[in-house]
Amino acid sequence: MNNKVMQIPVSDLAKALEDGYKDYKESLKKDTGAEDLAHVKGFCTTIEQILVAYGEVTSSEIMELKNPIIGNISLRRKKLVDYDTPTYIRKQKN
Repeated sequence: MNNKVMQIPVSDLAKALEDGYKDYKESLKKDTGAEDLAHVKGFCTTIEQILVAYGEVTSSEIMELKNPIIGNISLRRKKLVDYDTPTYIRKQKN
């Protein structure tokens, strides 16, 4: 691969994110399955992170785009381990 820089307008990424949210909503309606939903969620989460990190888009702007389409649904992965709780307490709970 070459080292060319790819330049994508923020508006294009925002449109792709909006389309991703719509795809997620349709996938929920059609009950396409967990694997398909995971792919769409991963796409949306990645675009969100790119927009925030490189596009100077705020989290509240992301929420303004997201809320009318899918509401306040979190697309992030569930926390598998609670690292905020000390290990000895986590082990006592199990």
